[in-house]
Amino acid sequence: MNAGKYLRRITAVLLACTLLGVFTGCGNSDNTLVLNKILELESEVSELRDEVESLKEASETKAEEPAKEEEVQEGEKETETSAPEEEPEPQETEAPEPVLTKSGGPSEHGQLRVEDGVLKDASGNPFQLRGMSTHGIGWFPDYINAGTMEDIKNHGGNVFRIAMYTQADSGYIYDPDRNMQLVEKGIELAKAADLYVIVDWHILDDGDPNIHIDKATTFFDTVASNHANDPAILYELCNEPNNTGWDAIERYAYTACSVVRQRSPQAVLILGTPDYSSKLQAPMDEPFPQADNLMYAFHYYAGEHQDFSALQNAVDRHLPVFVSEWGIGKDNSGSPALDAGRNFVDYLNANGISWCAWSLCNKDEVYSVLRPDCSKLSGWEDSDFTDVGKLIFGAMGG
Repeated sequence: MNAGKYLRRITAVLLACTLLGVFTGCGNSDNTLVLNKILELESEVSELRDEVESLKEASETKAEEPAKEEEVQEGEKETETSAPEEEPEPQETEAPEPVLTKSGGPSEHGQLRVEDGVLKDASGNPFQLRGMSTHGIGWFPDYINAGTMEDIKNHGGNVFRIAMYTQADSGYIYDPDRNMQLVEKGIELAKAADLYVIVDWHILDDGDPNIHIDKATTFFDTVASNHANDPAILYELCNEPNNTGWDAIERYAYTACSVVRQRSPQAVLILGTPDYSSKLQAPMDEPFPQADNLMYAFHYYAGEHQDFSALQNAVDRHLPVFVSEWGIGKDNSGSPALDAGRNFVDYLNANGISWCAWSLCNKDEVYSVLRPDCSKLSGWEDSDFTDVGKLIFGAMGG
């Protein structure tokens, strides 16, 4: 029923109520019946009025809805019109490869570690150590001085190797106190110059490192206790094992490694390899089980070794190798094998392989970096170096 019909119905009911009222006033005998009928009609009128009001409200609501829809549509149009263009998503770029670092000392690079066959600094960047090895400190102790450390650093070096002979004359086996004092002096002076330092248990005549394993245990325990968790110190456990096999070297290494690890768990260790540290096939085939932060020593002398293919093969197989001793001997003509030496050190530097050169002294032999007539202990000039020394000191910063 629409609103018009409701209104007509209300009018009819009201008219009926009026007539009944008149009728009642004329004295009809059945007044009670008529009054009840009037009350029913008034109630119906009230209900009809309520329904009319509901219809009016519903009609007004429907009239408002199209206007609201139009407002929403207009708003959507404005949003579509004013929306800014979507920016292109940024393209993902690969992180750059870490750059090989070839300079700087412990204050800059911190605790070194070995990862994936590569020596890295505390920030995880590939890191190369370049520097000098002493000759036997029992014979040439005076080169352990502050000026020497500064000269190495000024030429681009960042490591100093302390070669402490064991069984040789003036070695640790015969004079442990003096050798220990020299080692401690070398450590402190190297650190003062911000150099890394390699503590080298320099076996040679005692080819099997197990011969003096009790002495080695005492020595490494003392040094590692004095310098526990020192990031500047690396430990070379046995310089050049010879006339013995890889199994004997491994047996020794279990003991030596555990001694150092108790005091300096993160220290980088360098383990000698068979045949004067010139053969790397055994550790490639059977790596030492306790290999965390451990590198294998490789030694090479230009003019005396035919090539360094053993090193190249090991590097290709990601074996962590440290050339803890290399030098320049004589070629077939009896002259220093400078070309072969230059070729070798260029390879080391190009591939980021750490090295120490032999030897820092003025001994009258081809391997020495100082001329025999040079009495200076530091502050060297170009004229103080042998041809070998010029090449090696030049390669430190090259």
